[in-house]
Amino acid sequence: MFKTAFRNPFQRGDIHFIMTKATNYADSSEKDTKQTILDATVELIREKGFGCATLRNIAAKADINLALVNYYFGSKDHLLGAAVRVLVSTFNDAFQVLEDDLLPPRERLKEFFIRYITNLERYPGLAKQMLDQRHVILGSQDEYARYCKMMRIEKILAALQEITGEQDKDQQMTMLFQLYGAIVYPVVMASSLPQDQDDILPVFQLPPIGDQIDGLFDRFFTKPNHN
Repeated sequence: MFKTAFRNPFQRGDIHFIMTKATNYADSSEKDTKQTILDATVELIREKGFGCATLRNIAAKADINLALVNYYFGSKDHLLGAAVRVLVSTFNDAFQVLEDDLLPPRERLKEFFIRYITNLERYPGLAKQMLDQRHVILGSQDEYARYCKMMRIEKILAALQEITGEQDKDQQMTMLFQLYGAIVYPVVMASSLPQDQDDILPVFQLPPIGDQIDGLFDRFFTKPNHN
């Protein structure tokens, strides 16, 4: 009688292969779900603004269980922080002008802020949300490094150095925070006002953003004459 060779399909090597494949599939599935949630959040913000980006609306948009949002992102703050990074990373026209060394540094910086503000205004509440996310941005060295890279901080500091001659990095960062606050804060204030109640809006009108920046730069970059 001939003995038929029989190979056990569940030998050690096969089991390892099956388990590895199952693990990879699970990892891929988790990444897909997490990306789906993030994509849905960004799309919801683009369509309706941050005011509508509630966890319930996000879950409905992503067509997932509400509990999965916290499972994958830990909190609404972390999810919105990720969405902010996605939105800001699309401000290509603003960041590209920082690379244009043919422009004088003051014009380069002015054009950056004009384009940056224009992009912020496309998404009501984004400027305020970025300020609200400061605890996330400054929460770790990795997050801060990622933020600096995304915002081309080194390019902005280089322009400030060219304009002022200031070599000290801490002083450059101080100037950057002051300029950013002076330029972006009015956008935050305007976006926080109810849009359908004209009677509570300020009686004055802000000049165009380019004129605001010119006025600010004239005061900020002109050395006082003590003679």
